[in-house]
Parts: sequence; structure tokens; C-alpha cells
Amino acid sequence: MDNYDKYVELTKSHDWEAIFKLNDVQIDNFGTQKELAVLPNYLEKNEVVFALASGIMEQSDTSNAFDFGTNTWLVILTSDRFLFIDHAMLSSSVDTQSIRHNRVQAVSSSQGWMLGKISIDLGNRILVVDDCNKSTVAVIADLANKWLKELDENDSPINKNGFDK
Repeated sequence: MDNYDKYVELTKSHDWEAIFKLNDVQIDNFGTQKELAVLPNYLEKNEVVFALASGIMEQSDTSNAFDFGTNTWLVILTSDRFLFIDHAMLSSSVDTQSIRHNRVQAVSSSQGWMLGKISIDLGNRILVVDDCNKSTVAVIADLANKWLKELDENDSPINKNGFDK
């Protein structure tokens, strides 16, 4: 992964704006300032943040009872997973969802006139994050697919046996 050491440094310093800049996009924190503030609490030890975006997702069965319909979620692509965080508006409740990379088959993006969407193919279903900033959806899809390929190549039987590719 290009700039891996820089992503590590920026994650450790919680400099989310610099991660946006490293990815050549403007900061996308529309409706997710509270989520950005609590993000460090939900990262695992040595987990590295590659990209972030805000977007709309449907509530799940485990969502906060005070939240209704669709909410703005922070989408985080990390070295270990996709992490989704929704901080409730009227309480301190935080909903999270997590998808490990080994469950993801592909990530795609589409861009409309004003906004875009991220689609995460899990094989048996597709998770869609809608109404995202157009520039961030392409970055997340591109980085996710590159990282998934790198993880797959590092996990291949050829690599495990010590043979060069």
C-alpha cells in the first residue's frame, strides 16, 4: 500500500483531516463531527485508517432506539475492516458496525451529479452507503480494492510456502 507509514503516523495522531489530504480529497465531515471525535475509541490496537467518508445508511436492528429511519454514518476503511460509526444526536449513544476484510468480495463506487455511493459486496448481500461526497467514494473503493488484493496476495498458498510470485 502506498503511503502506509504515513497512514500509520496520521492514525496515531488522530489527524483525520490530513488523511483526507493524503488521499487528495477535501475533508468530508458533513454530519459526522461527533463520530470523528469518538473514532479513536473504536479503533483496535495497531489498526490503521486509510480513508473516511460520511454517508447515509438505513438503521439496523441493533441501532439506537432514539434514531429513526436513515442516519448519517462515518465510514472508515482501515487496515483490518470497514468500520461504521453513528453517534446519536440526542444522546451519547454510539452505534457501530464492522465488516472484516475477509468477508468483502468487492467494493464499488458510483457518482451522480452531486453525490455518490459506496457499495460493499459481501456475497450474500450488498451494503450501500448513499449520499456521500463524490470524491471520497472513488478513493474508498480504489483503496479498498487495492488493499483487498494485497491481503489476498499475502495470504496466497504460493506466498505461504515461501515462493516468490
